Amino acid sequence: MASPSNKRVKILLEKDCEFQIGIRKGRVLELRPEGYFVFWEEWADPDTGECHESEAGVISYEAIVTENNMGKLKLLKRPLAKPVDPNGVRLGKRSSAEVARQRFRKQYALAIQEMLENGELKPTRDDFQAKLPKIVKNGKSRYENYLAEQSIKGTRRGGAKVKLSRAERERLVEFHHGFKCGQALWGRHRRWREVGTKALYDKYGNCGKSPYYDSEVKTFVSEALGKVFDQERVTIKSCVESVQALIDAENDRRERLPVPKPKLKRPGYDYIRDLIKESAPLDHAIRKHGWDKAYKDMHALGLGIETHRALERVEIDEYTVDLFVLMERTGLFDHLPESLKLLIGLDGSAHRVTLSAAIDVHTRCFLALQIVPQAVESPLAQTLEMIYMDKSPIADAAGAKFGWPMAGAPEAIVFDRGPAYITDDAYDILASLGITNLGAPAGKPWLKPFIERVFRTVHEDLLLRFSGRAFSNVVERGENDAAKRATLTLEAFLGWLVRWTVDAYHTRTHAALRMSPAQAWAKATKVSEPRSLSSDEMRSAFGVHKRRKLGPKGLLVDHIYYQTDEVIKKRYKTNTKHVEVLRWDGDIGAISIMTEDGSWTTATAADPRWIGKTDTDLRVWLSERPDEDEEEGRARRNFIIDINDESYRLKRLAGLITLPRTPDELDNECVKFSRFVDTAERRHAAGEYRELLEGEPEPEVSRASLDPETITSSDGYVIGVEISDEDSME
Repeated sequence: MASPSNKRVKILLEKDCEFQIGIRKGRVLELRPEGYFVFWEEWADPDTGECHESEAGVISYEAIVTENNMGKLKLLKRPLAKPVDPNGVRLGKRSSAEVARQRFRKQYALAIQEMLENGELKPTRDDFQAKLPKIVKNGKSRYENYLAEQSIKGTRRGGAKVKLSRAERERLVEFHHGFKCGQALWGRHRRWREVGTKALYDKYGNCGKSPYYDSEVKTFVSEALGKVFDQERVTIKSCVESVQALIDAENDRRERLPVPKPKLKRPGYDYIRDLIKESAPLDHAIRKHGWDKAYKDMHALGLGIETHRALERVEIDEYTVDLFVLMERTGLFDHLPESLKLLIGLDGSAHRVTLSAAIDVHTRCFLALQIVPQAVESPLAQTLEMIYMDKSPIADAAGAKFGWPMAGAPEAIVFDRGPAYITDDAYDILASLGITNLGAPAGKPWLKPFIERVFRTVHEDLLLRFSGRAFSNVVERGENDAAKRATLTLEAFLGWLVRWTVDAYHTRTHAALRMSPAQAWAKATKVSEPRSLSSDEMRSAFGVHKRRKLGPKGLLVDHIYYQTDEVIKKRYKTNTKHVEVLRWDGDIGAISIMTEDGSWTTATAADPRWIGKTDTDLRVWLSERPDEDEEEGRARRNFIIDINDESYRLKRLAGLITLPRTPDELDNECVKFSRFVDTAERRHAAGEYRELLEGEPEPEVSRASLDPETITSSDGYVIGVEISDEDSME
């Protein structure tokens, strides 16, 4: 037998020891330095039904210790221990009352054995019956001595009593019954000598196991109770009356059968009450209070969500703030296009805005916090984009004292299954970024508790400080018109929201963290720096696809030319005039261009001042451009009008301009252009087809009625063209 290595390990098994871990059974063949060499029996997976064949392998000593600590290790047989009868019960599985009764009988067995050894009793059934009084006397004396010894063990020095546990008190119970039959004593003593102590245990534990009401009655009553349980919360008395009425009706039906069936026993109040208590508490709670209430009150709890680093788990959700704000246009939105202003809804009225937020579970820091316009159906892309970006410029613009550097690539994101997040675009973005999607069912806020709790913090710590609050119900609202009491503009609300996030929330000590979220972020990022994405990856995930024309200056995309050697080669070597580009607002210094084989290449801006800039910088530059001077615009307009008039006059003098047709001339041209058109209308007007020489001759056509160029019939249809003499000569 190989001995374990020199390192200190805890040896729990030995050779030929049989054990079980979960549903797998094994036997130790030998101990090796690296662990136990075990023969595993064949086993079947209860979930899949897959059968696994027997095998042999090494399991480390540490693994067995771990399974033992987790309560998964079960010893079936030790080679040096006495085997346990499969039908027997271990001492640890016996109740205290069973052990006490066994020890009472053991004193009688010892008394009988002492009498047999002293020759006071013969090992025959008749002698046991004849000397029964003496056996009972000696057995009772031995049991009283045993109780006295146990009482002495329960005292301290000086006579102080020791408070015994309930189990110990039950073991000291004195039994006042003895054995009244010598033959029973003879048989029990003989079994005790053969099988040992287990022969002294009785079978009182099996008493009452045969129910008075059979399984048919129990099934019938259970089905009847299932029909009366509902959220009206009926009383037990009402349930008893309903069940008994159904039992009586069933017995009447059975009695009227052609071959009467046995009647069911009519249960009473106690049986039905006990059966209700025996029913699954979960099922009873669901029927009584509804599933949502039952789950909220009874769902199992553990350690909760555990994280070990920043951005390991991020929760995202939306929240409609309980505050009316004025959607007015202020200087903050001057650089935005008119379409975006309309998208946000800057119409001057008072509305409740919706926030989309992302919080890091490990540090409780806000990774994203922005308003969601009503026209945006899926805000996930914008919220994810904000998670990856450094938001310190936003904090600086709002006048905050501290920065907002919380950014990076999340590992897993939790959001509900609402319509805003179950789109194909959302799943494509998560897949492209390598983010694990931990979607929670909609309407289950306890599955993402951190973001739900922080929304309540926003309401209690920030929104209640402003007027225009919208209350949760009409009773609380009363006569309060929140829209009329709104005093906060959207720009001011965003500024206060950013300042509260950076200077108030991130700097306050969190009860669960024992530090502020900002301190938790600094501590977590010091150990493991968050991962970021390149501009090319951000363009691929959050960029906007556009189609632009390739010109001599390159590609013009949103007022910026992009020109590189690859762009020049593409223009001269291919016949492609329009190309598909990918532009990301977070970095407008470069774009991605699709090549002929479907791949993407990067093109930088021709003007180096746009390298590393964002779309916000471009919008600010556009808004700062000087407006066109009215006098300059009027002078250019007059120049264009004058030069067009002079050009037209000169062209007419030179005969270069064709004068427009008169209405009659235009009608004649239309006839010429449609002369040989064949339509259903013309066929119907011409009538059925006739041979040239059959029927009556065609009516004479008056040449005086013809125009100089065409010959028409009396019906007005063109039937020929006047041919001049010169044409006929040709």
